[in-house]
Amino acid sequence: MKVRIRPLRALMVVLFLLCLGTQVVADDPYFPLSALEPGMQGQGLTVFSGTKVEAFPIEIVGLMEGSGAVSQLILIKLTGGQTVASGMSGSPIYVDDKLVGAIGYGFPNADARYAVVTPIGAMLSLREYKAGKTFRFRTGGLSGYQGVVLGGEPTDDSWLRAHPVATPLYITSYRSLTDHYLLTSLQQHGLYLSDQGRKAGWEFAPIRQSLASASAGAKLFPSAEAVKPGSALTLILAEGDFKVNALGTLTWRKGQEILGFGHSFLNKGRVEYGVGSAAILSTIDSNEFPFKLGVTSPLIGRVLQDRSAGVAGEMGVLPRMVKVTSKVTAEDSGLVRDYQFAVVHDEELLPGLVLAGLMDTIDRTLDRIGPGTASIYFEINGANFTSFQRENLFYGRDIAAIALREVGEMLLVLTENEFIHPELTEVQVRVKVNPEQRYARVTAVEIPKQEFAPGEIVTLTVSLQPFRGEVVQIPLEVELPTTPGKWLIMVYGNEYSPTVEEQGEPSGELYAPELVRSYSSLEEKLDDYRKRPQNNQLVAELIPVDEVPEVSPLADNGEVVEAEQGYQTISTAYFVTGEEQIQVEVVAPEGEGAPEPPTIQAYRDY
Repeated sequence: MKVRIRPLRALMVVLFLLCLGTQVVADDPYFPLSALEPGMQGQGLTVFSGTKVEAFPIEIVGLMEGSGAVSQLILIKLTGGQTVASGMSGSPIYVDDKLVGAIGYGFPNADARYAVVTPIGAMLSLREYKAGKTFRFRTGGLSGYQGVVLGGEPTDDSWLRAHPVATPLYITSYRSLTDHYLLTSLQQHGLYLSDQGRKAGWEFAPIRQSLASASAGAKLFPSAEAVKPGSALTLILAEGDFKVNALGTLTWRKGQEILGFGHSFLNKGRVEYGVGSAAILSTIDSNEFPFKLGVTSPLIGRVLQDRSAGVAGEMGVLPRMVKVTSKVTAEDSGLVRDYQFAVVHDEELLPGLVLAGLMDTIDRTLDRIGPGTASIYFEINGANFTSFQRENLFYGRDIAAIALREVGEMLLVLTENEFIHPELTEVQVRVKVNPEQRYARVTAVEIPKQEFAPGEIVTLTVSLQPFRGEVVQIPLEVELPTTPGKWLIMVYGNEYSPTVEEQGEPSGELYAPELVRSYSSLEEKLDDYRKRPQNNQLVAELIPVDEVPEVSPLADNGEVVEAEQGYQTISTAYFVTGEEQIQVEVVAPEGEGAPEPPTIQAYRDY
C-alpha cells in the first residue's frame, strides 16, 4: 500500500506545481511573444475625442523578426472600422487582457488599418536601458512581401515600408516662418516632416495652433493621477506664452513610472523633456494619415529616456527648464506687451526653441511682417558664467527675425563652447521696434590735411546717406598713432550682411556665427563679444599701409587669428553700413629716427 501511495503523492506534487506555474502565468500582466499566434483577437486603447479612453478591436497578423535594439515587432490589423491616426503612437495593445505592446508604426498612403506594435518587453527595458543597434529590416508580415523595412534605405518593391506613426507637433506661432525655422532646427536633431518625402528619421505632422485654442481645453485635462494607459500624452519642449509639444499615447504606468509612444521622439537617448496630459478635440481624416487634434495641459512630469522602443519617464517630477522673458514695444502704436515662456534644458534644442519663441512674441506684438528698425537689449544668465548683457540696433526687411541675430549667436556661443557646461537659467529680451527704416551708408570721409604729428588728434567728417533722407555729416575724432609712417584710416559701419530672411526666402538659420580668434576660456570669449562695436556705431581703424594683410591670418588649427582690438567708435542714430578709406602720414619731428613699425591692432579680420 505504501508503495502505491508514493507515486500518487509524487503525481499530486507535480500537478500542484503545474497549477502553481499556471497561476503565475495567469497573474503575469504581459502576454508573452512566444504565445502570440496569427488570428488571435485583442483590443487597443486610445482617446478619439475628449479624454475618454476607448477600446478598439484588433487582430494579430504575425510576428516580424530582426536584429538590434528592438529585435521583434508585431503586425496587427484594426478590425472595428477604425484606422491608425497620428497621435496614436503608444496606444497599448492587449490580448486576453494582457499587455502585448504599443502601436509604433503605420503605413502611410497604404491600408491604414494595419499597424506595427513595439513589444512591451522592449519598452520596459527603457527603465534600465542597455545600448543596442538600431533596427532596420524585419522579416515576416503581410503575404507577398519579404518583410517590412523601417527607415529610409532604398529597397525594391519586395519590401513593405513602415514609418513611425506621425507625431502631431503643436506650435503656438503667429506665422509660418517661425514654424519653418523651428522645424528646420529640429530636423537637425532627428525630426522630419510627414509631407517632405520619406527620409530616415522620426516623423512629425506640424500643426500651428493659436494660444486661444491651446488654452480652450484647460478644464478638460485629466489630472496627473487620472492619466492611464490609453490616455493622450504630450511631450513638452516649450511651455507658457509660446508652446511646442508633441502628441502621443500613454502605454504603461506603474505608480509614477510611465512608458509611451512605441517609437522614439527625437531618439536622443538620455533626455529631460516635459510631460503633460491632453484633451483631443477631434480625429481628422487625411489622405496620407488621419491625425488627432488636441490641446495639452501644463507640465505634470518629465521624460528621461528617448530611444527606439519609445519614451520613459515619471509623473510628479518636473524637468529643468530655461526661463525666457520678453518685453516688446511697437513704437508706432505705443503697444507694449510682456511675454514669458520656458524651454527644455537641452543644449542642442535650446537655441532654436528660444529664437522661435522670441520671434513669435515680436510678430504677435507688431501684428505685421515687414521692415523696420529695432533697438534690443538682451541678457543671458547661467550658473557657471558671468551674466552676458548686450545692447544693439538692427535694421531689416523682416525685423522680427533680424533683431534676434545676436541673441541666436550668443546662445550658440554658450551651448557649443568647449570649456564648461554653462547651465543656462534665464534669457531676458527687451525690444523696441519702429517701422522707420533707420539705416545709413558711409559715402565719404573728409580730412583737413594729409600729414600729422605723432599722436595728433584729428577730426574726420564722415558723410552718411540715410534711407530716403538728406546726407548727414558726423564728426569723428581719431587719435593717430605715435609711430611715423603712412597709415590707412578705415571708416566703416557694421559688418553685418543681409540674410536670406530679409530677401523673402525663409531659412533655418537666423544667425551666422563668425570666425573668431582662439580663446582660452568661455569668459574670455564672452568678454570679446561684449566689447564689439554696435551696429549704430561708426568705427575708425588704423593700419600701417606697408602691413595691410590681404587675407585673414590663420592659426595652426584653422581658426582666424584676430589681433587685439585697436579701433575708435562714435554712436549714431542709424544702423550704419558701408566703408570708406583714407590715407594719412604721421611725420616724425626733425632729428628723430623712425622706430620699428608697430604690431597691427585691428578689430576686424582681413
